[in-house]
Amino acid sequence: MRLTSVASLYPDTSAEIVLHDQGDSVIGRLRFRACQKCRTGRILDIWICDTWQRQGLGRELLHCMIARRPGYRWSTTLQSRQGRGFFKVMTRETTVALPHDGPLCPHLMGWFRRQKQRLLAR
Repeated sequence: MRLTSVASLYPDTSAEIVLHDQGDSVIGRLRFRACQKCRTGRILDIWICDTWQRQGLGRELLHCMIARRPGYRWSTTLQSRQGRGFFKVMTRETTVALPHDGPLCPHLMGWFRRQKQRLLAR
């Protein structure tokens, strides 16, 4: 198996880490957004092919992401029941909090969300 990292040219946009099998088929992927300036990130999704599940590959992807962005504050998008269990275990294992829908820095919010916050602050 091999891991590849696909990052955008812009530091505050989406990136992904992809896991390939020996035949170069994609068997797993972790997509995230991270802001270098504020050192925050959001895990957008994590996916492992059905036949490769329960082998620690999601764990490996998450460890890889955290190692590439040490000291970042992370959150996740909406989690399934299975996802909540996974992130709870990974929080204990990595000592990195992985809350659902934690606060985003202004750079990762997007234009519409920033405008909404400005209106609510008035």
